[in-house]
Amino acid sequence: MTWKDITARADWVGELETVIEECEPILCVTVGWILKEDKEVMVLADSATKDRTFGGVTAIPKSVVVEIIELRKESAHDFLKKTTLKESARKRKEKR
Repeated sequence: MTWKDITARADWVGELETVIEECEPILCVTVGWILKEDKEVMVLADSATKDRTFGGVTAIPKSVVVEIIELRKESAHDFLKKTTLKESARKRKEKR
């Protein structure tokens, strides 16, 4: 997801033209699983564990979203379940 974030400066920055040029919203990119979406906000997590916990959770107002690119339609836990099954099968094969 690409979105615009707030920028701010707390120091004295000088002339009005300098302030206007240096204090523009900045484009950000966040990659993660969508945990919640409604008409006002999207909540994403960039990390998930197989015991159903999340890390790196970010709430982004939809009004600042520029673009959303969907990489996968599966949930984090479906992805982890599938990955865990593949890892278990690989380990069983190695023991043979």
